[in-house]
Amino acid sequence: MKRVAALALMVAAACAGKPATPVPVDSAQASGPVRMRGTLLARDSSLLLVACGTTVERPLRALPTSRLADALMLVTAGRRDSMFVEFIADTVGGTLVAREALFASALSEGSGCDRPQRVFDVEALGTEPFWHVTLDGTELVLERPEGPLEMVFVADTPVTRGALTTITAHRYEGRVRDLTFGLLRTDCRDGMSDSWYPWRAEVRFGATALHGCARR
Repeated sequence: MKRVAALALMVAAACAGKPATPVPVDSAQASGPVRMRGTLLARDSSLLLVACGTTVERPLRALPTSRLADALMLVTAGRRDSMFVEFIADTVGGTLVAREALFASALSEGSGCDRPQRVFDVEALGTEPFWHVTLDGTELVLERPEGPLEMVFVADTPVTRGALTTITAHRYEGRVRDLTFGLLRTDCRDGMSDSWYPWRAEVRFGATALHGCARR
């Protein structure tokens, strides 16, 4: 009997020390932030997201500061229809919450899920004339169809005043040595498509000024 009682005490102690059952991710209080992309469906006053690689319609709540509503109105010309979107989100209490819109485009331009995901801190582009800028850490690369086709600069720390962020960059060879890259946080359309960007962009070097849109 003493052995049985001792065994019972050991079992009870082991059960008391057993770790709690893990809480499923969807029922956790908050997780993220994460980058999301997929098709945004606007139905009456609600938003649904079909994330890339899935067929599930998931409810989405967009914070007013996310600018997702602004992107939807501009890309769909006020119809509050559907569009491809990329944004930063949190999961709060199982609900997907959009924090910051990064890019949006009309579904008529094809599935954005087929496009490669961005790997740069900032990417900007312009048309007429065409130009393209990428910022990755301290490396800023400007591409244009005219020579030189590519110029690589070392970027200083960005300086932000209100809605304007300015980045100065330098290089130690070539005719162009200094460049200024400006980002204004406001709605932008690239002029060649129905795409929406969260920043207007300007690149200046020498007497040249290039204008376009930017995203991260």
